Amino acid sequence: MNREDMFQNIDDLTVGLDDTFKFHCTQCGKCCIERDDIMLSPMDIFKIAKELKISPHAFFYKYCTRVIGTHSRVPIVMLRPVGKNHRCPLLKNNKCAVHNVKPAVCGMFPLGRYIVLSPENYNKEGFADSEVKYLLQPIECGDDSETHTVREWLSGFDISLEDKAFVRWHQAIAEISAVLQALEKKWDPFTMMEVWFVVQITLYQNYDTEKDFMPQLEENIAGVLDILQDIPRIKEAVRYATRA
Repeated sequence: MNREDMFQNIDDLTVGLDDTFKFHCTQCGKCCIERDDIMLSPMDIFKIAKELKISPHAFFYKYCTRVIGTHSRVPIVMLRPVGKNHRCPLLKNNKCAVHNVKPAVCGMFPLGRYIVLSPENYNKEGFADSEVKYLLQPIECGDDSETHTVREWLSGFDISLEDKAFVRWHQAIAEISAVLQALEKKWDPFTMMEVWFVVQITLYQNYDTEKDFMPQLEENIAGVLDILQDIPRIKEAVRYATRA
């Protein structure tokens, strides 16, 4: 089942925190091959880059690729598959080379999560109220020798039910998406290529792994929203990023 099919059937796949499912990972590596859809958040990139002792900038250019969201028009970063079998570039000897900090979408499998934003209701910080929901993806690997609850499975991978980075990231995507869609209607394609480049650099790569992540994320989100108001600043940012 591809991503589009999943979201067309999202109500049927959605599960509660105390619902149970059967799954045991046999470390077969099947979920790491024929993959060109392992999406990364800025937090994923930050944690993996820190684990590998390289900068997020270096990690991006060594392991990642970028596309523009079909509907959101926001840059989406994914791991760039390698080899004839399109395996994850972080798969070494059939095992994840960054198991302790693997991307959230990998750590959660066979679960997934999505966020429901309510733009009409804003909280005291000015963000749209949101609700995180979970879904059980079709399972095509491992076996059913273990039974888990959603809550227990997430805690086993140190994934917080109140994942502030996940919530804030998707709130930001919703806000930045609206701006980019509006700009794309009036700006030429070449300028939009520059815009997407600056947004990509700022949101995904502009982090110091020796500092706390969340303050940097907030600063980068604010920076993107600010710079999108000024074409000359975007062009200057492109020149600076290219020199770097």
